[in-house]
Amino acid sequence: MNRLVHAMLAVLLALGGGATYAQVPEPTRIDIADPRAYWRDRGFVELTPAIRVSVAPGARTAIFLKIPEGARIATRLLPSQSRATFLLPPGSASDRVSLAAGADGEWTVDDVRGTRWGVDGREYFHVYRPAGPDLHAPLVGYEWPRDDPHLAIAATTLLTALVRDTPAPFTALLPSWGEVARFRQLNRCDSCHVADKPMAETDRAVLPSWATDASGLYVPLAVLADRAPLSTSRMFHDPNSGEAFVTATCGDQPAREHLGRRSRWFSCPDDAVPIGTLDVPAGLAAGDPHVLRVCASRRYLFDRLDPAGREAFAAAFAACGIA
Repeated sequence: MNRLVHAMLAVLLALGGGATYAQVPEPTRIDIADPRAYWRDRGFVELTPAIRVSVAPGARTAIFLKIPEGARIATRLLPSQSRATFLLPPGSASDRVSLAAGADGEWTVDDVRGTRWGVDGREYFHVYRPAGPDLHAPLVGYEWPRDDPHLAIAATTLLTALVRDTPAPFTALLPSWGEVARFRQLNRCDSCHVADKPMAETDRAVLPSWATDASGLYVPLAVLADRAPLSTSRMFHDPNSGEAFVTATCGDQPAREHLGRRSRWFSCPDDAVPIGTLDVPAGLAAGDPHVLRVCASRRYLFDRLDPAGREAFAAAFAACGIA
């Protein structure tokens, strides 16, 4: 639609004898030549939450965060939720990178969606997709201001055309109409990333069960939380299942663990949300790779938190030997 409007304006300019017309704004296009080096070269760090995110079978999710050098994450209390929350400083950015396993065992980028906070005080969403079917294909995408619904619609239109023309490695297994419908549903970024959303108490919640911070992100808080809701969807695989240092409970009772053909998940009676708990001290003493990554993520946040944040999450840092 935007291209058609631009073409019509060009014709009017050619016929209008010097008349001028305002240019129709478009989302900013972004091209990434080498996805393997992009996040590393731009100062991002991968965060590992204590309780891991459920994924589709054969997929993996990586969460990247970048805090500007010398900047501090602000902390404030939420008395109504009996917890603390974060507010990321201007210049910060976060990306959720969906990865699919190739036939050779290598991981390739399937979908990227993220946000950044500009020095102008505005938040900007962005989505990147593979530009071709090849392993490690370049990425192409668009960025738009969170507070501009017209550019959000325009970005979704442009990205939907890209999805239809170039399916990503994992989603190429879906019929084209199914992939487009899935993508359009995922592209409602502002409805999912609401500020200070409380943790869900039932399995009937529409949004993800985890709590969000004041910037609308889920994972930074999840890095510092030894306990978090588990997914109950049999369509996804819960990587916490079978982990030596994770227990899943429904109140004071063990959660029911389901073993599917390609996935594993948990459930509780009465639509309650099962809770996973990571034993950080035990895992750290055993040198568990996942716990070591969690503690490295906590160290990254500790070094960038204000004093109030270090105090509010002192127990999480102490479990990793950070003080």
